[in-house]
Amino acid sequence: MTAREYFEYIRACQRSIDRRLAIIASMRARESVRAQTYDAIGHGTGNRDAMRATDLRMDAEKSAASEIRDLTAQVDEGRELCRGIRAANITQRWADALELHYIEDMPWHQTASALGVSERQAQVDVSCALDWVDSVGMARARTGLGQAALL
Repeated sequence: MTAREYFEYIRACQRSIDRRLAIIASMRARESVRAQTYDAIGHGTGNRDAMRATDLRMDAEKSAASEIRDLTAQVDEGRELCRGIRAANITQRWADALELHYIEDMPWHQTASALGVSERQAQVDVSCALDWVDSVGMARARTGLGQAALL
């Protein structure tokens, strides 16, 4: 697996986490208290379980918890790799560019703005970082190539 493929995978993990949390938040919003209308009294459409939405949300949270935990562990490994890149390349902004673009899932214009550079420079930084990781290997990059303690 190349470094680009690895970081694309990490981005997909982060997107899955965000998607699951958004679904749960949406379910929570749907179960919140709503205004009651009194003109519908006696005109019910059938049996409604007031706790059904809450039960569904709680089931969704329970089923998503272990998956979110696993995905978060993968994302944390990506951040650890970025720390190693940062430790081995102290004068470069490569790790910051990787972390912003892939792990934080920022588009190029936001990545560039956060780094204070042009979009093209942000793309060059990411490309250089990915090339460097491929050249030294992910295991060595993660450890910072034997550099002092990771930042």
